Amino acid sequence: MPRRWIVLAVLFAARAATGFQFQSVGSTTNLLMHDLVLGYAQIGILLGAYLLPGIVVAFPAGLIGQRVRETTLGLGGLALMVVSGIALSYCDSFDAALIARVIGGVGATIVILVATKMTTDWFAGREIVLAMSLLQMSWPFGAMVALPAQTYLAQSLGWPAVMASSAMMALVVLGAFAFLPRSPVQAEAAAAARTSLPARILVPILVAGVIWGAMNLACVLFFSYAPQLLVAQGSSPTGAASLVSLAIWFTIIAIPAGGYLVERSGRPVAAIVACGLVAALALALFVANIHPTIACLAFGVAIGPLSGAILSLPTRVLEPRDRSLGFGLFFTCFYILMAIGPFAAGRLQDAWGNPSAALIAGAALLATMAPLSLLFSLLSKRREMLALKPATA
Repeated sequence: MPRRWIVLAVLFAARAATGFQFQSVGSTTNLLMHDLVLGYAQIGILLGAYLLPGIVVAFPAGLIGQRVRETTLGLGGLALMVVSGIALSYCDSFDAALIARVIGGVGATIVILVATKMTTDWFAGREIVLAMSLLQMSWPFGAMVALPAQTYLAQSLGWPAVMASSAMMALVVLGAFAFLPRSPVQAEAAAAARTSLPARILVPILVAGVIWGAMNLACVLFFSYAPQLLVAQGSSPTGAASLVSLAIWFTIIAIPAGGYLVERSGRPVAAIVACGLVAALALALFVANIHPTIACLAFGVAIGPLSGAILSLPTRVLEPRDRSLGFGLFFTCFYILMAIGPFAAGRLQDAWGNPSAALIAGAALLATMAPLSLLFSLLSKRREMLALKPATA
C-alpha cells in the first residue's frame, strides 16, 4: 500500500476522534443535566463551545503551521483533546465543564486544520478529491461510532466514563500520529514559508472558505429543521426523524462515491455547481411539500460529492509553502459562518413562525455556491495567468 494511504488512515482516525469527542455531551445530556444541574441552554452552550474556538484559533494555528512541523502541531491538538476529556470526567460545575470543552475545541480545530493540510501535501495532484472525500467522512463516522458506544458507557459506568473514553481515543490516535512521516513537500515548504498571502491567493481562498461554510451550514439547517417541517406537514415525529436519518446515510455513502466520480471527471468546479443546484432544488421541493420523501433523499445524494470537490479547491491556488496559512484562513471563514448562521436562521424562523424559513435559507445558500464557484474558477485562472507572465516576459 502506498505510504500516503497509510497516512490518510491515521488522519482519518484523528479527525474521527474530534467527532467522537464532540458527541460526548450530546450522548450524556440527561445525566449532565441531572448531576450538574444544567438546563438545555447550558447544554447548547457546551455543544457550541467545541466549535466556537475555531473562529479565533484557525488562523493563528495556520500561521504557526508555517514554521512548525505539521506532526508537532497535530500532536499538540490531540494532547489538548486528551486534557479536555480527562478534565470533563472530573467536572462538578458548568463553568468547569465549559472551560474543559473550550480546551477540547481548540485542540479539535488544530487537528482538523493539520489533517486537511497534510492530506493536501500527500495527495495534491493525485486522487486529491477522493482523499478529501474520505477525510470528510471521518467526523460523522466518529460521531456515529460515539452514539451507541457512549450511550452504553453512560448507562453502565456513568457520564464521566464517556468523557474519559473521548480522552482515551485521542490518546490512542496521538500514539499513531507521532510516527507519521513528514510529507515530501513539507520540509522545503517550511523553509520558504511566508506570513501573509498575496491578494491573488488570498481572495480565492476566502471565496472557497465561504463556499465550504455555506455547504455545511445548509446541511446543519436541513438536519435541524427538516424533521420539524415534516411534523408540521402531518408526519409522525418518528417517521420524520427516520426519513432525515436515511438522508444522512445517503449523504455518507455519496461522499466517497461522489469523490471518486469527481476525481475521474477532473472537474470539481462543475461538480460543485451541478450538485449545489440539484441540492438547492431538492430542498425547495421539500419545503413546497412536492414529493418530500424523494426530495429529501435526493438532497442527501446531491450533498455527498460536494465535500471532496470543495476541499480540493484550495490546492488549485495554494503553493506548498502557503498551505498551512491558507487553510487557516479557509477554516476561519467556515467557523464564522457556522457560528452566526444557525442564530440568523433561528431569528428568521421566529420572524416567519414556520420551520420552512430556515430551510429556504439553506436552499439559498446552496444556490449561491454556483456563482461563487465560478468566481473561484475565474480568480484561479487569473492567478495562473499572472504567475506565467514573468516566465514569458
